[in-house]
Amino acid sequence: MSVRKRALIIGIDGCRPDARAAAHTPYMDALIAEGAYSDLAQTGEHTDSAPGWSHLLTGVWHSKHGVRDNSFGGSRFDEYPHFFRRLKEWRSDLITASLVNWEPINGAILSHADFAQSFPSDAEVAEAAARYLSAASPDALFLQFDEVDSAGHKHGYAADSPGYLASIAQTDAQIGQVLNAMRSRRAFSRENWLVVVSTDHGGSERGHGRNVPEHRTIFLIVSGEAAARGEILPAPQIVDVPATVAAHLGVEVAPAWGWEGRPVGLR
Repeated sequence: MSVRKRALIIGIDGCRPDARAAAHTPYMDALIAEGAYSDLAQTGEHTDSAPGWSHLLTGVWHSKHGVRDNSFGGSRFDEYPHFFRRLKEWRSDLITASLVNWEPINGAILSHADFAQSFPSDAEVAEAAARYLSAASPDALFLQFDEVDSAGHKHGYAADSPGYLASIAQTDAQIGQVLNAMRSRRAFSRENWLVVVSTDHGGSERGHGRNVPEHRTIFLIVSGEAAARGEILPAPQIVDVPATVAAHLGVEVAPAWGWEGRPVGLR
């Protein structure tokens, strides 16, 4: 029986690793138990959402993709595009989809996706992803949840901030909704799903954007049958995400792409 490799990449905006560990997150805890993880992963020095998601989705740092703030000024996505474009270059029949709350991901970074939609709430992202997984067969599906970051701005980015932890717990439940839909697929027994979960930046007090450990330290979860078990050492970087997904899907990374990450957390 042939097995189709697929990848689900989940981004949670502004989720500090220590707060994720402190919150009620049974679905992410189970992913960690069934895979590899790091609570010491690092994002770039510009810790706003646009550079963070650009790092994660292009596999290169700001010196290449050009994004240093949320204006996206100076972006070079023509030269260093969203990794979906590279997947398509390798194999044009690979199906890609991006469902997000923060619209600039799809509006500014994304290109060459088979399906893309932005939503005004995380609940709608989860519901749409569950519907999509029941009807379509994506090889790479990216989801972005935004409300944890909003809770950080409102309540404070801290492992002892009740409002922040409550938002992380709610996002975990929405991730559970998506995972249940994935595992309920008719073809699931003939599929090998890699689930990657990470964030674009951390925060402190009620903000982020500085080049400090509280803002740069993030988490990375790589889970599934193809994943290793235990802590990822040395600590990974946000630019490792595209290389990890590509390795799982059997996509050969071309040197000309200029990617600065490496596959992590795989067996």
